[in-house]
Amino acid sequence: MTQRFQSWHAIAVGILFSACLMATSKANAESDNVVTQREQQRKLFLQAEASLDRRRISEFEQYYEQLAEYPLRPYLTAQYLRERARTDEGERVQQFLAEHELSPLARSVRQAWLDRYMRQKNYGAFLELSAQSGNLISGRAQYQCFAVTAQLELQPESREATLRLVDKIWLSGESLPKSCDPLLKEWEEAGLRTPELVWQRVVLAGNGGRHTLIPYLQRLLPEDMQYLAEHFLRVRRNPGAIAQFKYLRGDYPQHEAQIVAYGFGRMIWREPDRALRAWQRLPEHIQLTPEQDLKIRQTFAIALSAKGHPHAAQWLAQLAPDEHNDVTLHWLLAQWLREQDWSSIIAYIPQLPEEQRDSEQWQYWFARALLEQQRTDAAYAVFERLAQQRSYYGFLAAAHVQQPLSLSHTPLHVDDEVLRRVQQLPGVQRAYELLQLDRTLSARREWNALLEHLSATEQRALARIAHEWGWHDQSIYTLGLLQEFDAVVERFPLAFFDLHERYASAAHIDVNWALAVSRRESAFRVDARSHAGAYGLMQLLPSTAKLVERADVSPHDLYQPARNIRLGTRYLANLQRRLDGNWILATAAYNAGIYRVVEWLPAEGMEADRWIELIPYAETRNYVKQVVMYQQIYHALRTQEYHPQLFAELVPMRVSAAQYQR
Repeated sequence: MTQRFQSWHAIAVGILFSACLMATSKANAESDNVVTQREQQRKLFLQAEASLDRRRISEFEQYYEQLAEYPLRPYLTAQYLRERARTDEGERVQQFLAEHELSPLARSVRQAWLDRYMRQKNYGAFLELSAQSGNLISGRAQYQCFAVTAQLELQPESREATLRLVDKIWLSGESLPKSCDPLLKEWEEAGLRTPELVWQRVVLAGNGGRHTLIPYLQRLLPEDMQYLAEHFLRVRRNPGAIAQFKYLRGDYPQHEAQIVAYGFGRMIWREPDRALRAWQRLPEHIQLTPEQDLKIRQTFAIALSAKGHPHAAQWLAQLAPDEHNDVTLHWLLAQWLREQDWSSIIAYIPQLPEEQRDSEQWQYWFARALLEQQRTDAAYAVFERLAQQRSYYGFLAAAHVQQPLSLSHTPLHVDDEVLRRVQQLPGVQRAYELLQLDRTLSARREWNALLEHLSATEQRALARIAHEWGWHDQSIYTLGLLQEFDAVVERFPLAFFDLHERYASAAHIDVNWALAVSRRESAFRVDARSHAGAYGLMQLLPSTAKLVERADVSPHDLYQPARNIRLGTRYLANLQRRLDGNWILATAAYNAGIYRVVEWLPAEGMEADRWIELIPYAETRNYVKQVVMYQQIYHALRTQEYHPQLFAELVPMRVSAAQYQR
């Protein structure tokens, strides 16, 4: 290269570098401007909401005009249409619904205007809007009743056919709103309320519904049927009353059979010995259907097995191979495991339906049974096949044959063009802005609405977007819907890793264990709340948090990731210490409570894999399997080591009551 050329080359490179710097600076400046603009728009949005709440409409309109390009502007429109719109703005409502049909905003606006039309008794407008409302109507009795009333008013010539629609409304186990009373009275006067419809509602009210409805429904039955409702209520309040056969007169054998099936299904769990004795005395006139008889026999087998009752084996044995379901088959297996009856496991495998025979659970215990009978080569052949699976039983099998784990990770592939297109969807933009405003519930509604109408390819893009946002619970949920189970990295993110690592280290527990518990408990959903009243990432009850903290801890505190993880890891460490350092037992105790776990521990040592299979609560049994599997996955992802280390500890592990430290 000549000196002159080198000089010009240096100048060109310098010019190009300067141009790149200028372009980069310009791009960064534009990016900063966009960020600043969005921050200003969020402030204006909140001010607009406040103005509308205070009924300062002129002020609201000024803010509204400034937010023409802001993704959440439709939320202001929806709020206005719900709360402040005039009756003559119905056309504007229809236009909004048409534009936002696929957004959750449409539902809230529809509901507000359906309520308005009901108050005004605007039958035509209500029916027109209700025809577009789908699930909103089918799930609300007051809307259903008004829709039928509107049809009666507008189409009196088809009165009888219209009144027949009340049958479906009537069949509810819950109380119906008072607004339905006039329609129900008209339906009754037309002779359409039959004793059978009343009885069906008695059953619905007693079996999972509002049982306090039954006395009211009893009065609606013919006098000779009222004893049925009275006895159903008696059994609902006390399942043991099913043993009082004097109340089963035989006048309505089919109805009495319904009561019997319901009562024994509950009594066997509460008073198993009394239920067994009563079953032997069942009056001959009670003729159960084949379906009812099988359901009772299955329930007896399950309940007695879960309680470790001495008659469990007898009831399990009474079920033919084609009469088993997944739960009874589990307890059949558990019965043989409890007794270490390896020969029965091996002999029963050919009798199983193909689906169960090939299941990982039965294949694993088939191999274990072969191993116990010194048929090592045959056992290892099964283990080696099973070790190809990324699962609890697959990891156990890999540990038995000292084979590397099979994570079967397939990166989530999303085309760049599809990703860009989905990122620009209004629903995605709204979800992002809602997250920035800490309105997670509304963001999740937007996301779920998107999932309902996008293609599988676009849904994969959504999963990638949520993952990149750090919205891990929604990414995991979306991948689950798509059955993209091999996207291991996305399904097992290192969410809140700094917090998990800091507090796991302080509590002297494995950080992979802490991550696994958070993944199983909430899928890293910060605002998770269970039906039992547990909160946050690691799903802590306030009472548990108080025990660990030795001070009151509010639900609001438990929604804070740092506080939740600190308390959750300390609680895990406390359980592990009290259970002789055994993290498997501590995992079970985290789910079911330490005292239940202590009750389940055998007096003499038992193999840990066998003990896990014998846990009486299906929820806890599956919880332990999933947490230890997740823990192993996190260990492999973080260390890139695929030896089944944790399961290699589990295979020879034995557990016993002696491990409990008071």
